[in-house]
Formats: sequence, C-alpha cells, structure tokens
Amino acid sequence: MPQTRFRFGEYTLDPASRELWRGDARIALPPKSFECLAYLIAHRDRAVGRDELISAVWGRVDTSDTVVAQTLLRARKALDDTGDKQAMVRTVPRFGYRWVAPVAEEVADTPKAGRLPASELPLPPSDTIALPQDDAAPSAQSQAPLPSPPPRRAWVWIALAVLLTVVAAGAGWHAWQSPRESTPTQQDIVLVLPVAVTPVDAESAWVRLGAMDYIASRLRRSGLKVLPSDQTLHLSAQLGSDGAPGEAALRQLQATSGARWVLAPEASRDARGWRLRVLLQEGKQPHLIEARGATPLAAAAAASDSWLRRLGRKSGDPEAAPSPLTERVQQIDAELKTGQLAVARRLIESAPSDQRVDPRLQVRAGQLEYRSGRIDEAARIFQAVLEETTQPGAEVRARALMGLGAVEIRRRNFAEAEKRYTGALAVIEANPAALDDPSLPGNAYNGRGVAQVEQQKMEAAVRDMGHARIAMQRAGDLVEAAMVDSNLGIIETRRGHYPQALQEFDRAIAVYERFDVRDYLAATLSSKAATQLKLAQPAAALATIERAQAQAEAAEDADLGLAVGVVQVQALLANGRLRAAAQGLDRLKALGLDDSHPALRELTLRLRLTQGATAQAGALARQYPETDTNVRGSWALAAVQAALRNNDEASARHWLSRAPQSGSPGADDAVSPWDVARALVANSAGDSAAAMQSVQRAANRAEQDGNPDERVRAGVVQAMLLLEQGQSEAAASVLGDLDTFAGSDYRVAWAMLALYRALGDPTMTAEAESRAQALRGERDPSLKPVL
Repeated sequence: MPQTRFRFGEYTLDPASRELWRGDARIALPPKSFECLAYLIAHRDRAVGRDELISAVWGRVDTSDTVVAQTLLRARKALDDTGDKQAMVRTVPRFGYRWVAPVAEEVADTPKAGRLPASELPLPPSDTIALPQDDAAPSAQSQAPLPSPPPRRAWVWIALAVLLTVVAAGAGWHAWQSPRESTPTQQDIVLVLPVAVTPVDAESAWVRLGAMDYIASRLRRSGLKVLPSDQTLHLSAQLGSDGAPGEAALRQLQATSGARWVLAPEASRDARGWRLRVLLQEGKQPHLIEARGATPLAAAAAASDSWLRRLGRKSGDPEAAPSPLTERVQQIDAELKTGQLAVARRLIESAPSDQRVDPRLQVRAGQLEYRSGRIDEAARIFQAVLEETTQPGAEVRARALMGLGAVEIRRRNFAEAEKRYTGALAVIEANPAALDDPSLPGNAYNGRGVAQVEQQKMEAAVRDMGHARIAMQRAGDLVEAAMVDSNLGIIETRRGHYPQALQEFDRAIAVYERFDVRDYLAATLSSKAATQLKLAQPAAALATIERAQAQAEAAEDADLGLAVGVVQVQALLANGRLRAAAQGLDRLKALGLDDSHPALRELTLRLRLTQGATAQAGALARQYPETDTNVRGSWALAAVQAALRNNDEASARHWLSRAPQSGSPGADDAVSPWDVARALVANSAGDSAAAMQSVQRAANRAEQDGNPDERVRAGVVQAMLLLEQGQSEAAASVLGDLDTFAGSDYRVAWAMLALYRALGDPTMTAEAESRAQALRGERDPSLKPVL
C-alpha cells in the first residue's frame, strides 16, 4: 500500500523515515516531539485528548502534564509556532490539542523497512519495569502499558517506584527456578533474515518483514526450531545494511545466534511475477534455493517447501500456498512492525467482507485500536473475538485474552488483568502445538507478573517472571529473556535482595552487549547504578552510570537520556563531583526536563546544599510543591536540611506535613527518610529525646529491610546526635556498625572523623581525615554532609 508524507507551509513530515524538513533542511526533533506531531496530523479532523495522546505516544499511565507540554513545546519551537501563534498546534483548554494548519498528503517513496530507531522504544528509568508485548495488542507505546511496535518486541515500562519503596522480602524463588538455558546448539536452529527486496517501493516494502515472518512460520510448522523474528531483527541490525549479506556476515550470524542454518532471502519482481532466491548458510558451505510465484508469499512458500524436501521434511502448513487472507495478515503485521498504523488501518478496512470477520484479522484490528489510543474499542473487539460462535484457534484466543490483559493494565485494573493473562496461559498450555509464535508463553507469564507486581503479589510475580524467562530462552529469544532478567533485577531491588538484583542485571547486560541492544543496555545499566547507590557504593554506581550514558548517547533517545541523566546526577553528587553534577543538571534541562519537575528540583536542592550555597538552598526549600504532588522522602529530607541551615523551622515543618499517610502512594517511603527528617526538626527544636526516638525508628526500619543506604543515613544522623549530646562512646558503637562503609561512603567517613576528633585520638583522627579527604571530591569538609 502507498505510504504518505504530509506537507504544511514550508514543512514536510515523513512518518516512514521519521523526519521533519523545512524546505531542504532537515530539522532535528526529539523522538517524542516528532511522534506527537505525527499523531496530531494523522488525526487532524478532530481534537485529540491528552489521555489519548499519552496512550498513542508514551502509552504511560503516569506521564505528567508537564512532560506532555514540554514535548509539544519543543515541537512548536521547531515549527516556529510558539507563544500565541498556535497556527499549527492549538491547545484545547482542559482537553488536549488539535492540529489546525492545512495539510497536503502526497505519496512517499517507502524507506527500507527494518529495525526501528531505538528512540521508538519506551525505556526504563532506574525504577521501572517492563511489560511484555502481546501481539494482539502492542502499545502505541507505556508506562498504555503496551509497548511500541517491534522490530524488537514491544515492551512497556511501568513505574514501580523502586527508589521510593522497599518491599519486605518473603520466601525465595530459587527452589523452583529451572536452570538457565544456554544459547541453542547448532543442531536444529534456523535463523531467517529479513528479505532484501528489489526494487523497494511503496507497494513492496512490507515484503521485507512480512515474507520473513511467513517463511519462519512455515518452517516452524514443519517441526524446525526457528528463532523469533524480533531476535532476528536484533541480529540483522548488526550487519549495518538492509541489503543481502555476504558469506562472511552469514557465518558471523551463525556464531552469534547459535543457528545451524541461516537463510538470507532476496525477492525481486518482474513481468512473470515474483522470484525468491535464498542464500542458505550451513557450516562453511553456502547453498542457493530459487522459486517463483504469483505473489511474494507464494514464492516464499515454494522456496521454503523446496528446502524442507531437501531436509526430508514435509511442510506442516495447512495451506499449500498462501491464501489472500494470509497475504493480507502478513502485510498488516509488517506495517505494524514498522509503525505504519494508517497503512495497517487501510489494509484492514479495505479487506473483503469474508476476511473482515475472520478472527485473525479482527485480533489485529483490536491491536490497531489499542495502539491508536482507543482502549475501549480495542477491548470490545478482543471480547468479540472470544465470543465468536465459531471458536477461533488457540493462538487467536490467547492473543485476544492477552490484549484484554493489556487493556486492563492500561485501566489500572490489575486483578482483572491477572485474570486475563491467566486465561491466556491456560489456552497456551492446553494447545502448545497450535502456536506459531514461540514467544507467546513468555509474554503471557511476563504480563501476569507485571499485574501481580502492581498488586504487591511479589512472590507470585517473581515466579511468573522466572517462567517467562525460561519460556523465552526455550524459544531462542535471548534478548526478551534478558528483558525479563532486567525486570527481575528491579523486583529484587524492590524486595531488598540487592546482590540477587545485581546478578539479574548483569545477566541482562551481557546479552544486550552481545546483541548490541544499546537502549536496553543503557536502561539496565541505569537500574544497576541505582541499586548500587542503595548499596552505598557510590564509586561503583558512577562507573556503571557512565557506561549507561555512553550507550544512551549512541541510542539518541531523549527519554532514555533523561532516565539515565537523573541517576547520573545522583551518582555524581554521591561522589562529590559537583561541577559535573551541575553540568548534568544542564543536560537534563536541555533534554526537556522542566524546572518544576520534582526530580530536577530535588537534585538542584541537593547540589546547592552540597556546594554550601546555604541561602540558595533555603530559597529552594521555601518553594513548596503543589498539593497534588507526591513528595519523596529523600526530597523532603534535603529540604528540611536546607531549611534548618537557614534557621527556617516553619518551612522544615511544612515539608514534614507532606509525609504520605499509611496506605497512600509513597507510604512505604514514609519511615526511614521521613523519620530522619523528623529527628532533625525535633533536635533543632531542642527535643533531643524525640529526635533520638525518630532516628531510632529509621535505623530499625533500615536494618529490617537490609537497605545499606538507609542504614548509613540513619546511622550517621544517630551518631551526630549522640556526639552533640557528648555521648562519644555511644556514637562509636553506632558508627562501628557502619565501619564497612567508611572506605566508600563520604557520609560515614565524615562522621568517623568527627567521632575521633571528639574522642581526642590523634592517630585515628589522622587516618579518618585521610579517608574522608579521599572521598570528599569537591565537597567542603567543614560542612555536614547532605543526607
């Protein structure tokens, strides 16, 4: 089907190439800003609600008005449409936005379909968890928590507030966990590469991915184990070209993938129809298979069956040649993989009536509605598929159930989502031989795991994530298995199982490095660095986040850059790298983080405190957050410190009043940092008994949860209060318990120095002074460390 680009004034927007031009000059635009423009233009016949835009572009349940406004502001700036102009994008008060400029559509030459830019993918900040794609309803892109379309399987990242909460640990999951599977051996694995199409035009671009999937499915039905298409796209992206690979490249793919056979198809069209040539690499010996057909899939079927006969196998496909419906479904899937939603919609709407009512087409219609932000319509379609009087096949039923599960997660109805994914798993487990997509079980387990996490069913969630990982490994999809590893690392961090979390992250990191998946590598490194900060390992965290920063820059994804940048500034501050932290804050602003964003406000406040800019820090502490803002305990604690350094007890008490109530969002964050803040305020007011009581509660909770960073924070404050009361020996007992951190954490080293000075021990004072000097970075040792 032809693809279109849009002209308005002197601008041209090309959705296929994801480019915005002003005349002959290409305009650099952040990915999400581009996607907002493209969506508004595609729906220019009406106003687009804020929630619909979020579902279509971010898919997140927690995207703030500020993020949306800043994203559109960058788009408007690119179009010179800022201020009161609104000649192109008009704000609809209390609703959303509307595209108002005249637009002309024209047929565009289709770029070669391939791996979407990394920027298409919603990636996890350090405190997020990925949701699986189910092909029945991939996202427009979540946190609606379904992911952006493949080439890589779309994953959605739903915020879990790992940095805010620690869930008490329960029984371990190692007893049931199956052994990790290694890369498949070269006994029976097939890797089918994208089809190199000549010539590439608007009518044939879909063949590259559509025929690849069709060949893979046909071979799989014969009993061969074929690597999932999304795994293939990760591998083929390393070739650096969309053309046919040479023998050396094919041998390299064999080594990387563990496949015995690598198939590199080439398709061309002439007056006689379609010809498909398949370069088949087995060991060091290449073979060539050729076939012809009236359509690209007919040629693909003939070539696949020819090779199967050579292997002594029969095709297990129920169709000797692809039916018109099969051709259309493959085209729709290919367009969805490359994000061509308008083209996919035309293919669905133009289908003959007998095809339109087929469950295979209907389930894709539900997927399309989901990705277009029409969640209720998607749910209606998925439900209608399940209620068909002629029972649809097992795979279609599973996809419809998984689509409904994704809808319920978008609606934040997690119990119902769990029920839907459970139903999908029952269908899958009862009909394993009927599945064309080997990744379905893993995605269903992962989806149910996310629903369970949101219900605080942590043990069940970990079990399901583990099952998802094993299922994906068995399917040969190591990248998706690594995504589950990342999720497990986040969950283990949240449960306080930090060594296990680091192990999970490292497993995922090794796979991402192997397959050069830079965006997920950066996101997982960021999660690992955040966990290392919880372990009171600031130097290790900084080394990890610097690796993440390099990968994020290569991925060129502004959202990812923000996620990594926040953790990087945290690590820089923890290491006393104040100039670099200030530069990091500037980068966050350049990437679009608004000055009013809580994360930026907290980091700025911490930087000013650490710099000794007392008056500036006090002014920031007097800028109270809006009443509907969820205030993190660490932010409140920094504000309390700033207020008290300015003798502003009223502001300090105002921040304490923002502590969450039990059962409210952020309540798990209420004990340790909030109690430390309460201790500081009570001590400032002269109530030393209340101060010690509050800090003891913080210490007890930190000890119970096994959170080293919270142990350090509470222990340092407890020791300093004791020193102020002249109880040096009691302070020594507290700090003795933190001695293991004295060589890595400046707060402990500083408190140790204060202790030995109070004890009048010159030898130990000199040793402690040397240790604090080595850790202080650019911090002023005469100032109390920021907690």
